[in-house]
Amino acid sequence: MTGSPLRAALLALLAAAAASCGYSLGPAAPLGGATTVRIPIFENRTYRRGVETDLARQISAVLASRSRLRAVDEGGDLVVEGTLVEIRESNLSSKEGEVIRESALFVTAEVTVRDGRTGEPVVKMRRVTERESFVPDIGESLRTARVEALKRLAEDVVDLLEAP
Repeated sequence: MTGSPLRAALLALLAAAAASCGYSLGPAAPLGGATTVRIPIFENRTYRRGVETDLARQISAVLASRSRLRAVDEGGDLVVEGTLVEIRESNLSSKEGEVIRESALFVTAEVTVRDGRTGEPVVKMRRVTERESFVPDIGESLRTARVEALKRLAEDVVDLLEAP
C-alpha cells in the first residue's frame, strides 16, 4: 500500500491543476444563479418552414443533457428570445456540368437573454451563425446539414445561459 498516499497526492495535484486552468466537472453554472429558463419558439423570418420548431427541439435536448437549468413553460428566472434571420446555402465546389460536389448551409439567429422578473437584458442581442458543409455524392443532404447546424446553434444558445 505504499503507492496509495503517492497516488492520492498525484490525484489531488491533478484536480487542483485542472481547476486552476478553468476546467470543471459537470455542467457550468447558470447566469446569475438562475434555476429556470423559458425559451419560447424563435420567430422565423426565413422562407424555410418548420426550422423554428426543429431548433426548439434541439435547444430542449441540449438544455436537458448539459445544463443545470430547468426549462419552464411560464415565468422563468431567464427568458431567451430569438429570431431566425437567415438560412442560406452556398456552393463550395462543383464538377464539370455544374454538378454540386460540396455545399454549405449557414443558419443565423439573433438571440437575447432577459431577466425573467425585470425584463432587462442579461445578455444583449447577439447574432449567432453556424455553418455545416455537406457532400451530396456521399449521401449527405441539405436536410442532414440543417439538423447538424441547428444542433450547434442550440449549443450556442445554451452557452449564452452559462456564466463565463
